[in-house]
Amino acid sequence: MKFKSYYWAIFAAVAVVVLFLLVLPRVFNGSSSSPSTTQNHPTYDYTPMIEAYQDLIKANPRDAVALEGLGDVYTGMGRYSDAKDLYVKAEAVLPNDATYHRHLGEAYFELSQSDQALAEFNKGLALDPNNQAILVDLGIIFSSTNKPAEARKDWQKAVNVDPNNDLGHTAKELIAQMDNPNSTTTAPPLQQNPHQ
Repeated sequence: MKFKSYYWAIFAAVAVVVLFLLVLPRVFNGSSSSPSTTQNHPTYDYTPMIEAYQDLIKANPRDAVALEGLGDVYTGMGRYSDAKDLYVKAEAVLPNDATYHRHLGEAYFELSQSDQALAEFNKGLALDPNNQAILVDLGIIFSSTNKPAEARKDWQKAVNVDPNNDLGHTAKELIAQMDNPNSTTTAPPLQQNPHQ
């Protein structure tokens, strides 16, 4: 059975969407672990995504997934204040979901509001003590505020949860970088994976 030519077009379109949504934001998110609201971001037309999420939110203002999705788009654009506002709304809808506390903490961190970020991460860990993404993020905050012992403790907890997945490897790299500051490895950006 031969694939029709339009099947290949569909596969190509899906591949392009995956590239834009999953790969490029990680590449262009920067490699600095310090908060910055003036990062250079790729020029990409986010308008269709923004409009789609806004339509979903207009239809159901309590759609936590749509609120989070639009917040993620704004985060990718460097619009951290707008993202924070959406994550606050998503968290209000589902206050017992650690993911929304994590996203809100990340937005606060990018807005240089470390105390609020720590509070949100701690709320998330109270709900899910083994949330690797939050543990890695907490370590990054502690590292950036010159608290290496606390950073190491949270990164080691992240490693202990699962040393073999991406977040476990990231935590190991961060510990290694702390042990050898002259290493050429750079810390990842605070935002690890928007849907973890």
